[in-house]
Amino acid sequence: MKNTYIIPVILLLLLLSFESYGQRWKMIRYEFALGGGSTHFEGDIGRANQNVLNLLNGPRNNAGLDFTYRITKDINAKLDLQYLWFSGIDIEGQSHNRVYKFGSHNFEHTVRGEYYFLGEDRGFGSMALYNRRGMINTYDRIFAYVFAGFGGIYSKGSVVDVNNNNAEPVDNPGYDNNSHYGLVLPVGLGLKYSLSSHWSLGLEVGYRWTSSDWLDAYSSAFSEYNDTYYTTSVKAIYRVRTDRRGRPMFNKYYR
Repeated sequence: MKNTYIIPVILLLLLLSFESYGQRWKMIRYEFALGGGSTHFEGDIGRANQNVLNLLNGPRNNAGLDFTYRITKDINAKLDLQYLWFSGIDIEGQSHNRVYKFGSHNFEHTVRGEYYFLGEDRGFGSMALYNRRGMINTYDRIFAYVFAGFGGIYSKGSVVDVNNNNAEPVDNPGYDNNSHYGLVLPVGLGLKYSLSSHWSLGLEVGYRWTSSDWLDAYSSAFSEYNDTYYTTSVKAIYRVRTDRRGRPMFNKYYR
């Protein structure tokens, strides 16, 4: 008589375990990341007529931090704060023997959404950790996502004339070394490699369109497009577990 209940009980336990696995993403909804990488600028100073080579003309650094909240299993919302350094130099004889060199410091702040097309139940190289009592944790190793968003960029740059003892071209009406602010629209692709249930490494490649033509402190009379730039970033990512109310828990041991 007792044996007749074994199969229904096993099926019930299996259903409960699948349901728990499906809701696993709700247990870790917050992420904090620190990272850095390179910036590649496209503006009015540099190889303006050679787009690919212009990206290699004066690559500089970026550094930033971001805060992520997981809305659903596949969709995240992120606040991204970055410092970006841009630089570039003209080619000799490119613009009537003009050889300008610029450098600018920029603060970018954006809000964006991320969609994981390679997410928790579709990741590569799923791992399960076991002890004597059975499985204690499971997580995928590789995740991939696309992102898009909006925000702003605050810029302060300066230009020097290499052919004039590195003096600022103050007589050029296209030069403006004041601070400038513009709209920025980021899009890109990201990858994550999970090291443990809490730590991951990330790689992002992104493109930024801006509403400003002054990120290099110079706007040529012949300019037809606003400034744009590309970024690459490597990130250390920490995932924070949440309690039953969805609040982050920073204590070392979870109960």
